[in-house]
Parts: sequence; C-alpha cells; structure tokens
Amino acid sequence: MEKKRRETENFETVDLTKEQCGFKDFISKKDKQHGSCGLLTKEYSVLPEFGKGHIIEFCFEDVSISINQFTFHKNFKFHNDFKLNGLYLSFLLKGDMVVQINSQNEEIPYDEKESFMAYVETVNGTFKFYKNQLFKGIKIRVGKDFLKKHGLNDISEFKQITEENLIIPITDEVLPVIENLQQEHGRGLVKRLHLGAKVIEVIALQLENYKNLKQKHNAQSNQKYIKKLFLLKQFLKANLNQNYAIIELANEIGLSENILKSEFKRTFNCTVNQYFLEQKMEKAKSLLQNTDSPIYEISEVVGYKNATHFSAAFKRFYNETPKNYRLKV
Repeated sequence: MEKKRRETENFETVDLTKEQCGFKDFISKKDKQHGSCGLLTKEYSVLPEFGKGHIIEFCFEDVSISINQFTFHKNFKFHNDFKLNGLYLSFLLKGDMVVQINSQNEEIPYDEKESFMAYVETVNGTFKFYKNQLFKGIKIRVGKDFLKKHGLNDISEFKQITEENLIIPITDEVLPVIENLQQEHGRGLVKRLHLGAKVIEVIALQLENYKNLKQKHNAQSNQKYIKKLFLLKQFLKANLNQNYAIIELANEIGLSENILKSEFKRTFNCTVNQYFLEQKMEKAKSLLQNTDSPIYEISEVVGYKNATHFSAAFKRFYNETPKNYRLKV
C-alpha cells in the first residue's frame, strides 16, 4: 500500500503557512461584525469552493469562542504552523477528522463527541476533514491574562498538545455547558459575563475529567488500539474502490496482523473483511437507487473489475441481483 499516493489522491492539500492566513480566513468570508460592552461578534459563511456552512466567533477579555458548522464537498488536508500562547479547548459535537501535531508520525483520529484541552505555545500540524460530512465543533482559546485574572497561573496544571491521552470523551457534565455557549443569553455586557462564566466552568470540568481519566488509565489500556481501529474504518470507507490484504491494513495502522483481526472483531463484532464488504455493498445499493450509472461502472466504484463478479457478490449479500434491485426502486 502506498500511503503517500493514497493521501495525494484522496485529499486536497492546503498549506496555510504559504497562504499566510488562518483556517477560518481561508475557507470563509466575514459577513458581519458588531461589538458592544467589550464583546465582539463576528459571523462568517463558508466559501462555495469549499462547501457550505458558517462560523460564529465571540471575542472578549483575551478569549475567543468559535462555533463551527460546515460541510466540505472534498476531502481536505490543511497544514498550519502558528503561535497560540494560551489554553486551547476543542469540542467535536458532530463528524470526525484526523490530526497530526508537531511532527508526530502518528495520525490521531478525532471523533464525534470527543474533546481536548491543552496549553499551547505553538502548533505545527495537519488536519484532515472528510467530504460530505457535517462538521460541528466549538473551539475556545483563552489567553494568559484571562487565566491570570481567574487564578489559573500555573500552566503545569494543563496538558501539553503532544501528551498521550489528550483526547477524551465529552462528558454528560460538559455537554450542556458547551451547548449553552451556542444559545442566546442577552446582549452586550450580559452576554459577555455569561460567556466568561461558562468558559471558567468548562475549564474546571475538563481539569476534573483529566484527573479522573488518569486514575482510570489502566482500565483504558486498549484506547490506543481503539483509536487505530476507528482510523482504519475511515480509511476503508474512503477507499471502497480498492481491495486490501489484512497484512497491508495492519502495516497501514501499525498493528500486528493478529492484533488487528482480534481487536477489530472484539470492538465491532465483525471481521475487517465483513465490514469492508458491507460498506461496498451499501455504497453499491445507494448508487443503484440514486444514480443512472451502468452496473459495470458501479462495480468498479466498489472494487470489482468484473461486473459479473460484482453481481454475484451483490446477490449473495442482498438475495437479488443489482439489475432486479434497480427495477424495484
């Protein structure tokens, strides 16, 4: 498997350092901006060449809160290198992505209902977004002045961006606080005070969550395997037109063949090959139902060079041929 070739084919790469702008400024345009009582609100819409959606940003007292909701029409891989010098919190409510931070070799899947909090001086990394998938997330950047004002001077309390076990689930205690940030709570001073209080609350909750998870570290010793398995599922879904041996997939995610087979079956209650076949057949079924593409083209999309072999596989899976299925819908 040629990993570099696969990434080039499936992801459009954007180097934001060469573009000399940030992610938000590159993918969207500012529609309006208004300020009151120390609170600045900015509203952006995603540019059509990338997809659709919006970003809303609140800025006050060395704090910025960014509420993101968008869908890209291509697989995008963004590279960025920037200074942050503050506490960074991220909450992924919908969708999933893959990150690679500060020249680490390992890509880390960042999945729906996950979060992280870390004190960040600089970030050099890549961020992969998958096409046709709703991405909904909240990012909070808290500067040193705000932290100092609220007695959070000791940055050693916070994890660093390169530490293990950085990504943790969004807990039931954190979720309503995050959702509350998106709701309207007055204007001007009232809204600014409300947002400030919620930022402090979510920092406190996340500190407690990291403390609790550290105590449970031994019980979560298989977390690294799980992350890699979810990354493998994304890879398979993005490459339905290919066929892979188990040893190729094991090398791709850095696990032994035996561990891959046993952990995948234990985690998802099916084998790797069963999952891959199911995804191929669901894709084929969708194309038969929603397009006029000839069956031989559909067979190639899901990795069958021979339309007869594809038809036989489809019939084994759904108990009817692709032709008969299309006639019924």
